Order: sequence, then C-alpha cells, then structure tokens
Amino acid sequence: MNPTPHGAQDAHGNSSPLRTAAKSLRRRPALAILAAIPVLLILSWLFRPKPATGNTAFHQVGRGDFTVSIVEGGTLSAVNEVSIRNEVEGTARIIFIVPEGSYVKKGSLLIELDSAQAQDQVNQQQIAVEKAQFALIQSQAQLDIQRSTTNSDIRAAKLKLDFALLELEKFRRGQRVVDLIEASNKLVQAQEQLAVNLANYINTTNLAAKGYETQQKVDSDRLAVMGNQNSVIVASNQIWMLQEFDHRKRLAEVSSAVEEAQTELERVIAQSERRIAQYTADLITQSNTLSLSQRKLDRDRKNLDATKIHAPQDGLVVYNVSENRFSSESLIEEGATVRNRQELIKLPDVSRMKVTIKVHESYINMVTPGLPAFVTLDSTPDQRFAGHVAKVALLPDSQARWGNPNLKVYNTEIHITDPLPDVKPGVSAKAEVIITNIPNTLSVPIQAVTTTRGKQVVYTLNGRNPEPQPVEVGMYNTKFIQVLSGLAEGDRVLLAPPFDTDARDLEDTVLTDEERALLNGTNKANSANAAPAAPEPIPSPATPTDTANPLPDRRPRNPVPDDVLKRFDTDGDGSLSPEERSAMRPPGTANPRTPRDPSDTRRPRNPEPTPAPATTPAPAPAAADPTH
Repeated sequence: MNPTPHGAQDAHGNSSPLRTAAKSLRRRPALAILAAIPVLLILSWLFRPKPATGNTAFHQVGRGDFTVSIVEGGTLSAVNEVSIRNEVEGTARIIFIVPEGSYVKKGSLLIELDSAQAQDQVNQQQIAVEKAQFALIQSQAQLDIQRSTTNSDIRAAKLKLDFALLELEKFRRGQRVVDLIEASNKLVQAQEQLAVNLANYINTTNLAAKGYETQQKVDSDRLAVMGNQNSVIVASNQIWMLQEFDHRKRLAEVSSAVEEAQTELERVIAQSERRIAQYTADLITQSNTLSLSQRKLDRDRKNLDATKIHAPQDGLVVYNVSENRFSSESLIEEGATVRNRQELIKLPDVSRMKVTIKVHESYINMVTPGLPAFVTLDSTPDQRFAGHVAKVALLPDSQARWGNPNLKVYNTEIHITDPLPDVKPGVSAKAEVIITNIPNTLSVPIQAVTTTRGKQVVYTLNGRNPEPQPVEVGMYNTKFIQVLSGLAEGDRVLLAPPFDTDARDLEDTVLTDEERALLNGTNKANSANAAPAAPEPIPSPATPTDTANPLPDRRPRNPVPDDVLKRFDTDGDGSLSPEERSAMRPPGTANPRTPRDPSDTRRPRNPEPTPAPATTPAPAPAAADPTH
C-alpha cells in the first residue's frame, strides 16, 4: 500500500491535490489567467500553421552565367607507358617478380617464369633438328646416286638406238645389195656351168655315136647337165626369195629394232626423270623439315629466353590489374599462372599523366576533343590542375555493361597540362569537362521541367493553382537547364511538378494526340467493317474513365521518363525504389502517398480515421504516386 501524500485524503471522500488546486484557482481568478497563458502558448506552437511544402516549393527564375560541365571520377594514369607482357607460349608460372612500386633501371630483371618445360622443349627440339640434318644429307646422297644411275641408263639406251639405226642403214644401203649380187653371181655361175656341161654332153654324145666314147661317159655328162640345170633353178629361186621375202623381213626387223630402241630411250628418260623428281622431292621435304625444326628450335629458345623478362627502360613498376571485374585472370604475384600475351607489368612515364573517365551517353554528344577540363586529385582536393579532352571513344565501354546492360558510357581521356606533384599512377581523381559557358541566360532546376503531351513545360504559380507553361529548353548540366523561351526573369516555377495522369506523358510516347485520334478513328472503322460493335461496359463509380485518350495503349508502360530514370536509378535495376523516389523530391516536399486538404494547415497529433462514404468516390490527390 502506497502512503498517502501530505495534504491529500484517502478514498473515503477526502480531497485530492487537483481538487484543492482547482478550489484555489476559483478563489483567485488572476492566478488562473496567469496559469493559462503558458498552456495557450504551447498549444499555439503545436498547432501552428506549417510552411508551404510539397508542390508549393518553388524556384524564382533569374539570369546569370550558365556553365555546362560534366563531372566524373576516374583514375590517374600515364599517357605513355610500356606494357610488359608474357611472351611464353601457353601458360607459365611466376617464380620471381620485382615488388610493385619499385624503381628499376634498364636491363634489370623484372619477372622470372618457370623454365623447366621450356628447357625440355629446347632439348627435344635440338634432337629433332639433328635428325632432320642427317635425313637431309642422306637424301642429297641418294639424289646424287640416282642421277648417276639414270645418266648411265640413258647413255646405254641411246647407244642401243644408234646401233639399231646403223643396222637399218646398213641393210638399206649395203646388205640388201650384197645379197642380191651374191645370188646373181650364183645364178650366173650355174648358167655358165650348165653351158659348159651341156657342150661336153653334146660332144660326148657325138663321139659316142661314132664309137669313140663310152655310154658311161655320155650318161655322166648328161647327169652333170641335169645338175647344172637344177643349180640354175635354185639360184633363180634364191634371187626371187631374197627380193620377195628375205629383204622385206630383214627390213622389218631392223626397223622394229630402231623403234624399240627409241621407245626404250624415252622410257629410260621418263623413269630417270621420275626417280630424280622423287629423290628431289624427298630432298626438298627433308630440307623443309629441317627448316621447320630449326624455326621451332628458335621459337623454343625464344620461349626459354622469354622466361626472364628485363626492363626495356627505366621506370616505376606497376602491376597490371584487369578493369573487368568478371575476369578470370589471377593476380600478379609469385606462384600465379599467367597466359600468353597477358599484361603483367606497366612501366609508366610519369612526366605526362591523364585521367580516364566514363561519360554517360546523354552527354557524349557534347564532349569533343580539345574541350578544356580541370582535374582534382583525391589526395590533394584543394589543388586544381588544368587539362583538355584528348580522346573520346567511338563505342560504349563493353565492360561497364555487365552490371546493367542498359548503361552505356564512353571512355574519355583527359590529358593534364599543368605540372603535377610527386604522384603515382592509380590515384583517384575527379575531372570536370567544361562544355560551354553561356552568359546572361535564364535557367531553372532540371527537375522543374517535365513532359506534358509531348511538350516541355514547367509549372508556374498563379495564386495557389499551378499552371503548365510551355518552354523551349537548351543545354543543361547536372543541376540546371537553360530556358530559351517561355519564361521571364522573376517567374516562380514549381520544383516538383504536380502529377497529372491526363496531362503528363510518362511513357515518353512518339504519337501525338492528333495521330492517336486518327489511329482511333481508323481502328473504329476497321472494327465496324469486321464485326458488330460490342456494347461498351458501364464504368463503375469508383473507377473514372479516361476520356483524354480514347485509344488504350497496351504496350508495356514505363512509369517514369528515361531521363529521370537514368538520373535517379542508382542501383541500375531499371526501376525506382521508394528510396529513389524520395530522392526525386526536393527537401521539405510532402509525400504524395499521404495527401491532405491544401486548405487545412494544421496536422493533428492523433488523427482519428474517418471512413469515406461508400457511394461517393474519394477526390483525386494533388500529387499521386507514379507507381499507382
């Protein structure tokens, strides 16, 4: 049980401190007035009118110099640098590398790669070269032997042909005549002998008739005459046979021998040429094999020599780091495996430096070589160094599109002309490229300009009602945009234009209202010719129909314009999260998700929810959420 305070009574009817104080105030009115004043001040402060927020935040248009520039971050690097690459074929392992950041002299050893495999290849290839040299010598000797053999065969065939020609000439000019003369002589001798024997036979016959010779002698002479007659017949037949058969046969034999000798000579020559060509081709093959083996040996020796990389010039050692974060290349260190032609070390010339930045595609048409630029280093942010744009890439950077395929940036090199302090490559820097400076021009914040029905407009304050004002815009930077016409100095424009689904073109469509109306009429005509028109559905009271756009667009809708999406889509997912939408609104702007009556400037501390009538739709808020 709690003790009862002094001056208070218990629950049996005794008075409490509050009742005692109330009785005292009724007795003293002046004291009650003095006590009420602080309470009224506190209540008036709690329920004070709030300043105008949300869509009532405005910017007053003014004239001044308008500088168009692009500010991007980058990395400091040398304009001229020597890249040291791995020239060993295949892959190799680093067994020694000079520490990064060291200053080396020309000829100093930078990297030593594992040479065991390269040495084995050199030894094996040396053996292959020696074998190829022996095979070449053997082929040359075989070719010489074959040339000697073929020359002998050709000479023998030519000699045989010459003998055959001589035999043919001998028969035509001598042997045939001699044979005829011999046969004729035999015939003449037989005839003469026949005449002698015939005379002897006649004489013997006459003597025998007179009784002076015997009959035996007569028969002997008669037989001799008959033998001589046969000899004459044989000699005559011999001449006929020589002329008709033997000479023709002999002529055919010697002619055939000539032709055979000629064919044999041609055959020997062809065979000799084929064999010579075969041995010559084998010699060429062995020579080419030796040449290839020698070149392979030279390449293997070059690989062996490439395992030790020396500095081509004096410089600072900088390890190469791939700009592609998805690269599979290992870090440059001892024990790492590197591929052929992989960049290992850079030796930059720090006398001339540059900064490479990535310019978004929305600004790339403004950037041209020669534009002035200023560079600040993160290590010395209070110093500024002058430079100029030296190179603008023709194509977007493909490495920057891995995270967001819709992101397109262009590598831009800025050469620094001012002397730099003792800085090394790799320092983070920020570059500002000066596009132009427009004097005495009107400009408004870039978020104040929006697109309504295909036109650029701003919303100006006319009393308490914002009204769209068409404007012609010019160049822009990251904060402001130039206004060429449509506004005057002193006009007030809303920083956050009101959201109007009937007026704003959030899709950034290409068709105008006139083209949409024409297309709608064409579709209606086609529908009337194709089929009877279906009855239109009766809209519900809680869903008002869209009378401004009679032709519904069934394309996928992008809830925000592309320029706004590119600016505020920080995570690159192609849509705006609630945090990114909050960043779109200027400071102090009311959240459109909680609309309230503009005439009510008070905000109750504990508002009571009041249900809306079921038959009356709620009024549309002044600024709706783009996602609804």
